[in-house]
Amino acid sequence: MLTVMSKVVFVQKDVFAKPGIMALSAVLKSAGFDCRVVVADLERDVVGAVLALKPDAVAFSITTGEYPFMKAVGTRLRENYDKIIICGGAHPTFYPDVIQEPYLDALCRGEGDDAFREFLQACKSGAPTETIPNLWVKKNGTVHKNEVRPLLADLDQLPFYDRALYKSYDLYTQPGHELLYHQVVMTGRGCPKACSFCFNKTYNALYRGKGPPIRRRSVPHIIRELKALRESDSPSFITFDDDSFTLSPKRWLEEFCTTYGSEIGIPFKVNSTPAALTEETVKWLKLAGCFAVKIGLESGNEDIRNRLLNKSVSEKCIVDAAGILKKYKIRFQTFNMVGNPGESLSMALQTYDLNRRIKPDFAWCSLLNPYPGTDIHQICKDQGYLEQHPDFADSNYSYFTDSILELPDIDALVNLQKLLYVALVLRIPVRLVRLLVRLPLTPVYRLLFGMGMVWGLSRINKGSLLSTVKLSLLQFSRYNRNKESMSVIGT
Repeated sequence: MLTVMSKVVFVQKDVFAKPGIMALSAVLKSAGFDCRVVVADLERDVVGAVLALKPDAVAFSITTGEYPFMKAVGTRLRENYDKIIICGGAHPTFYPDVIQEPYLDALCRGEGDDAFREFLQACKSGAPTETIPNLWVKKNGTVHKNEVRPLLADLDQLPFYDRALYKSYDLYTQPGHELLYHQVVMTGRGCPKACSFCFNKTYNALYRGKGPPIRRRSVPHIIRELKALRESDSPSFITFDDDSFTLSPKRWLEEFCTTYGSEIGIPFKVNSTPAALTEETVKWLKLAGCFAVKIGLESGNEDIRNRLLNKSVSEKCIVDAAGILKKYKIRFQTFNMVGNPGESLSMALQTYDLNRRIKPDFAWCSLLNPYPGTDIHQICKDQGYLEQHPDFADSNYSYFTDSILELPDIDALVNLQKLLYVALVLRIPVRLVRLLVRLPLTPVYRLLFGMGMVWGLSRINKGSLLSTVKLSLLQFSRYNRNKESMSVIGT
């Protein structure tokens, strides 16, 4: 380990500014560390770019889908780099055996704000690192596995995001690039829901008995951050990216909307559950300046949505929420998934039909990605849908291109995922969609999918269609060199 340390380099693949990295950088900078970021899709040689910065530690924050990228870069980096390589994020939290990778020295499970800082400070002072809560650390051939610490109760203690971190790249300073560097703000952490495809259930179990999983920043603290953001970046809109912004307490939400409307006034969008979109709540959001809401529909089939995916939301609730949003002229986006275990084409077409009836401004559709550590992964495994893919962590699988589930209708389901939004825009009847997805035209449908994404993103965001087209072309042609191309474009 190191005895002298000052510079930390975060490494990521895609060009979208990551809130987790900005949060960690802010904590580390407040403790005196020099933080940089290397964006692989903006570099011809990512390893060379990292080494040129002469880091004392290299850090990856990854999801399962980003694991192959970390492995490729970490392996190459270790050939010419003998200092610390550490990772954190969703994948090591739920798949901590990744610590066995020879290029890794340590990993962080769960929240890393205090853990990563303490680790680097211990390395700098020469103090022991193998007992720091949240960390799994290699030392002398042994992996020291530590429990997670209690959750940070007072989020107001944390510094504001280090948004300047990404501005070492000119791309993030150019006007109209909100889709790459849209101004994300988190008002809280945690989600009480237990959707089978999401990590939150397992995450909450990991932290059981270690504090309330749902925590909310104070309104004055958020307003101070927003005022600083307005001064530094002049954003055209704000994205509040909490898992469900509207699950906040009623008193907090009313205070936020009142204060935001009078002191900030920048258009914003939020995530919400359909059940939380009551007339009163939507009215408050509209008065504060909300222009768009993203809701999880997932499936139009009641059994898949509630029994399999554990969404606990009725079709009537979804339809009512859509009607209220339309009444107050707030745009809305639905999140949808097809290719679920046991799903037939007829069942998946119910998802198309429900979207067709509620008429979202944008229907985001992916193929089910059964991440390790989630209930849906275990279901897929138990029911034999993953026999050819018992562990897909080493693949370049993307839930926007292919499915790893062995389903009778899988080819048609993949085509439906590509066509769903375009078909909605063109108002194609369900019976015709059923015929179209059976045709061997997947390459054509992929092209239509990309065009539909561009159009949909321009509708649900404040950016112009021209800027959205420009950024999408950059994403496909220059920055992404494999089929992981659109893994995060809709955040």
